[in-house]
Amino acid sequence: MEISKVEIVFTPLSEIQEADRNVKDHDIGSIHESMNRFGFTSPLLMNEKTGKLVAGHGRIETLKQKKQFNESPPANIQVDEESKEWLVPVIRGVSFRNDEEAQAYLLADNRLVELGGWDTNALIEELEKLAEESSLQGTGFDEADIQAMYEDLEAKVSEGTDKGLPVGKPSYEIIFDDETQQAMFFEFVSWLKKNYDGETVGERLYQHIEICLGD
Repeated sequence: MEISKVEIVFTPLSEIQEADRNVKDHDIGSIHESMNRFGFTSPLLMNEKTGKLVAGHGRIETLKQKKQFNESPPANIQVDEESKEWLVPVIRGVSFRNDEEAQAYLLADNRLVELGGWDTNALIEELEKLAEESSLQGTGFDEADIQAMYEDLEAKVSEGTDKGLPVGKPSYEIIFDDETQQAMFFEFVSWLKKNYDGETVGERLYQHIEICLGD
C-alpha cells in the first residue's frame, strides 16, 4: 500500500522494516523507561519508496523487546483485537529521491539533535526542579548527571573558561586563593538558588545584594 499524502498509519509491528544500515547506537534501557512513563509519543518515519524506516530504530527495537517479554503495550500503541498484533504509528507518504538521500536523512535526523547542545545552567535548574516536584525517570538524566554538570561548571569557572552568556551581557572571572574559598562560593550559589526566585545566578545575586544594601 503506497500512501500519496503525508499521514500517520498504524502499522503492525511485525511488518515494519528497518533500514539496511543504521550506524546510530541507542540506549535501549533509557528508551524503555521513557516509554514506561510517557508512552509512545513520536511516530516512526518510513521511506515510501523502499518501505523501510529512516527514523525510529531505537523505538522500534524497544517495542520489539517489550512485546517479546510480554509487557503491556505503551500508551498510544494500539492492539489488533483478533491477531493481538501491536499497531505502531508510522509517518507515511514521505519519499526520498534515492537510497543515498534516505541514508543521508537517517544520519541527519540523529546528528542534528546532537549538534544543538544544552544551556547547562538552565538544564540543571530544570532537572533539579523536576527531581524535587516529580521524578527524573524516563528523562535520560539522573542525579549523577546533575552532579557531573556541576563539577564541569566548577572546573570551567576555576579555569576561567565559562562565559556562556548571550552577546551584550557582561561576564566576570572570579579568582580564588584556594579550594576552600571556591567551595564556599559554590555553597553560596546553592544557597542563593534556595532563597531567591531569580531565573539566573546573576539575578539571584542582584536580589541578595539589593537586600543587603537596603534602600
